[in-house]
Parts: sequence; C-alpha cells; structure tokens
Amino acid sequence: MKQTDLEYVLLIVMAFFLTPEGVKGQAYRMELGFLGGRSFYMGDANNKNLFENEHSSYGLLVRYNLDNRFALKANALVAGISGTTRGISSAYMNGIDINFNNQILDAGVQLEVNFYNYGAPDYKPGSSRVSPYILLGLGFTRYKADKSQVCANIPFGLGIKAKVAPRINLGCEWTFRKTFADDLDYVNNTGGFQLQDSVLGSDSWNKNKDWYSILMLYISYDLYGIGSKCFR
Repeated sequence: MKQTDLEYVLLIVMAFFLTPEGVKGQAYRMELGFLGGRSFYMGDANNKNLFENEHSSYGLLVRYNLDNRFALKANALVAGISGTTRGISSAYMNGIDINFNNQILDAGVQLEVNFYNYGAPDYKPGSSRVSPYILLGLGFTRYKADKSQVCANIPFGLGIKAKVAPRINLGCEWTFRKTFADDLDYVNNTGGFQLQDSVLGSDSWNKNKDWYSILMLYISYDLYGIGSKCFR
C-alpha cells in the first residue's frame, strides 16, 4: 500500500473515532439508498425452479423509520425476466417452443417489521445494530406485452439489515412479487400461442398469474436526525 493510501485510510479511521458520541449515536428518520441484485420469473413457463434464468436488477430505495420496529420503504427498480417452453411445450394445447426475454419496471411501498429494535445501542439502550425483518406491501409493474401495460403486484418477503457505521446501513432482501397479470411472458409472432391463455397448460400454484422474485443487496444513508423525544 502506498504511503498516501495509508494516510487516507488513517484519516477515515480517525474521523470515525473522533466523531462526537451524540452524532455517532444519533437516530434518523429517513434513509436513501441504492439496491442491486438478481431477478427471475415464475409463471406458466417456470412454476417450480428458483433462480432460473436470472437477470440483473437495480434501483433506488427510500425508507421512513416510524420507530425502531416499523418502517415504510418505497422502491423503484428495473428488473429482467425470461423463460422458455423448450422441452415442455407438449404440456400445452397446441404448444410450441417459445422464448421470452422482457424488462419490467417495478415501484411500490412496503411495511417492514423488524424482529429487534433496530438502531444504535449507544443512542438508545436495548437497540440492535443488526435485525432481520419481514415485509408486505403494494406495488405496480410496468411491462410490454402487445402494448405497454401496468398491473398491480403484492410484494412480500424477508431481509436482514445492519448499521455498519453511524449513518450507513447495509442490507440483504429476498422478495416475491405476485402480479395481477398473466402476460409478463408475452412473445410476438407465436402463431396465436401465448402463455397467458388460461386454458393452456396444467394447474400449478402460480397458474394464470405471473410472479417474479428479486434477491438484492442495498446500501443506504441516514437523513434527518431526530431527538430522543420523537421515539417516546
């Protein structure tokens, strides 16, 4: 390591330890962050295989901390989904081999419930710097079928987050989006055969409504410090 690099690292470490305790332990009302991960489709062309035909996903998140246990999180992200009937087309009436590869836009709000009181223990005794959580919410998906479409979705899942620095949070989250559409797997020029036809194929838990899942990592920065009375 070069001397200049070492000096830069030492300055960062010193800045952290010389930060006043009131700042290091401060609670914050909001977070703004970036997310990235992998997405995959589950529907008529894939009703059981997790992480099949993965794609990149990325976006932004905003979290509003109601208190140490509850938070509202909004997200806007881009994700990819794809699938094929190759090898299983005989399961569909007049089925043929088709492949789809589509991009979707997702925006929604979820309620997060932490397992522990999340926060800085030196600011609020009894708080934990690490907490698993579950979430449930409502969102919207924009996608392209025969034309641009928008449908509602229900996101639900679980995650874990950690306060790794006074104003920095890292997290990992896995969610499923149950949509109210069956043509996320739309393909042009298939001779009339489409996976969204409800009379095709066999019954399954996700038949007639498409799903997609996102496994993501995120980093967020705390905003708007608050006093202790806001949590009492």
